[in-house]
Amino acid sequence: MSWVGAGLAAARRASLPTDIAAGAVVALLLVPQGLAYALLAGLPAEVGLYASLPPLLVYAWLGPSREQSVGPMALTSLLTAATLSRFAVPGSADYVALAALLALLSGAMLAALGLARAGFLADFLSRPVLSAFTAASAVLIVASQLGSLVGVRAGGATLTDFVAALPRIVDGARLPALAAGGATLAWLWWARRRLAPTLVRLGVGQGLAELVARTAPVWAVAAATLVAARWPWFAAQPLLGPVTAGLPAPVWPAASFAAVESLLLPAFFIAMVNLVQGLSVAQWLAVRRGETVEPEPEMVALGAANVASGLFGGLPVTGGLSRSVVNAEAGAQSQFASLVTALATAAWLLFAAGSLATLPLAVLAAVIVVPVAAMIDLSPLSRAWRADRADGVAFAATFALSLAVGVDVGVVAGVLLSLGAWLAKSGRPHLAELGRLPGSEHFRNVARHPHAERLPGHLFLRVDDSLYFGNLRRVDADLWQRLAERPGTRCLVLSMSGVNRVDASAVDWLLRFDAMLAARGVVLWLAEVKGPVHDLFARAGALDGFDGRLFLSNQRAWQAAGGATADYAI
Repeated sequence: MSWVGAGLAAARRASLPTDIAAGAVVALLLVPQGLAYALLAGLPAEVGLYASLPPLLVYAWLGPSREQSVGPMALTSLLTAATLSRFAVPGSADYVALAALLALLSGAMLAALGLARAGFLADFLSRPVLSAFTAASAVLIVASQLGSLVGVRAGGATLTDFVAALPRIVDGARLPALAAGGATLAWLWWARRRLAPTLVRLGVGQGLAELVARTAPVWAVAAATLVAARWPWFAAQPLLGPVTAGLPAPVWPAASFAAVESLLLPAFFIAMVNLVQGLSVAQWLAVRRGETVEPEPEMVALGAANVASGLFGGLPVTGGLSRSVVNAEAGAQSQFASLVTALATAAWLLFAAGSLATLPLAVLAAVIVVPVAAMIDLSPLSRAWRADRADGVAFAATFALSLAVGVDVGVVAGVLLSLGAWLAKSGRPHLAELGRLPGSEHFRNVARHPHAERLPGHLFLRVDDSLYFGNLRRVDADLWQRLAERPGTRCLVLSMSGVNRVDASAVDWLLRFDAMLAARGVVLWLAEVKGPVHDLFARAGALDGFDGRLFLSNQRAWQAAGGATADYAI
C-alpha cells in the first residue's frame, strides 16, 4: 500500500505557509457547516465537530488526495436522519449512539471493500440513479429546513410530512427568524454570483476574491451572532445555544445485535453514497493537477475516517466539495492543511465553544439551503429518457420514491431497476447478419448497409454481447430463427467480435449447438474469437473439433468460403 500517507507526504517546507493558511480558512468554514449538518442529521450540534476532528486526522494519514477535506455533508446527514429516525428519538442518547454505530459500520464496510479491491461496487449506483437521488435529497433537505428558516421546529422524513407541516410552519413563523433567515439567504445567493466579481472590480485579486466569496457563510454566521448578542428583538428566535466544550472522547458504541443487524443495509448504502461523493471530489481535484484517482485507496481512507468518526461519537462523513475547493483555492499543497484544520477546530471546541451560543438557527438553515438548492437538477432525466428509456424510468422512480417514501427506499429501488434493466438487455443480445462492404475487408450489419455483399449458402451472424447462462436460451432461439429464414444455408459463420466473456454454460451450449447443426447438414464456423474467450473454450475442450473452422477474421472466413478477395491493394 504505497499510497498510504501520499497526501501528507506531499508536504514540503516551502509549502507549509500556504498549507497553514488554507487549513485555518477551512476551519472557519468547517465550524458552522459541522454544526449545521449535525442538526440536519438530528444530532446535537457539537457532534458535527466530533465527526470532523478524528476523520481529518485519519484521512490526512491515509488519504491519497492532497486537498480533499473530509467531514459531515448534507446528503450523508439526511441519510443518517432518515435511517435513525425509525429507531430512536432524534437528539436522544440512543440516537447519538446509533449514529456513531452507523458511521462505524459504514466505515468498516468501505475499508474492507477497498482492501478487497471491490471499487467496482460504486458502479452499481448508475449515473441516472445517483442524479435522481441527489436531486430528491436536495428537495427533502430544503423542505426540512423551511421550519428552521422561520423559527419553527418541523420534523418529518418525506415530502408528504413536510407538506403536512406547512400550516403549522406558517402559523408559528417568527419575524426575527424570518429576518435572519431571509437576510442570510439573500446574502449567500448574492455572494455566490456577485461577490467575487464585485471584489475584483474593487481591485481585489481574482484568487482572493473567489476565496472570500466561498467563505461567505462565515461572514453571515459571525454577523448574525453579533447582532443577536446585542439586540434583544433579533434574539427572540431559536438560537444555537451553548455547544458542549471539550474534545471528543473515544467510546465504543453500545448496541445490541438487533441494532447492528438493522443498520447493516443502511450502512452499506451510506458507504456507497459516501464513496461516490468522495471519489467525485477527489477526481475533480486530481484533474486540476493532471492526475488520476484509484478508487480502492480512497475507499480505505474514507472507510478508516468513518471508523474514526464512529469511535469518537460522530456520524458518517465523506469528502466535502465546498470545503475541498476552498482548501485548494486557499493554497493547500498537502494534507498538512487538514492537520491545521483539525487543530483549529479542536482549539475552538476547547476555548471558544460558547462563542456561537447566540447564533440563530435560521442562519444555519440558510447555510444548508443555499448550496443544497443548487443540487436540484432534473435535466439528467430528459437526457436519460432520450438515451435509454430504462434509465429514464430508473431516474423517475428513484426521485419519486425518495420523496414519497424515503431516500433509502428510493436508492434501493433505483439500483434494482437499473440492474433489472441491464439484465433484461443483456438477456436478449443484439444479433446482426453481416455482409462485406464492396471493395473492402469490412463487414457490417446488412440491415444498416443493404448494399453489403452476401455469399450464397453462407450466413454470417454476429452476437453483440457476452454469452452466459442468462442469455443463452434467447441467443439459441434467435440463431435457429435466422437459420429458418435462410433455408438454403450450408454454413453458419458465427462472428464473436462482440463476445467479451463466456461461462461454463456457454461452453456446453456451443458443443450442443455445433452437434445439432451438424445433424441438419449445416457447418458451424467461428470467426474473430477474442483471446480470453478462445482460451476458456480451449481449456474446456470446446475447440477440439474445430480444426479448420476457426478463423482470425470475417474476411478469412469469407475467402475460405470462396468469396472474392478485396479489389484494392495496400
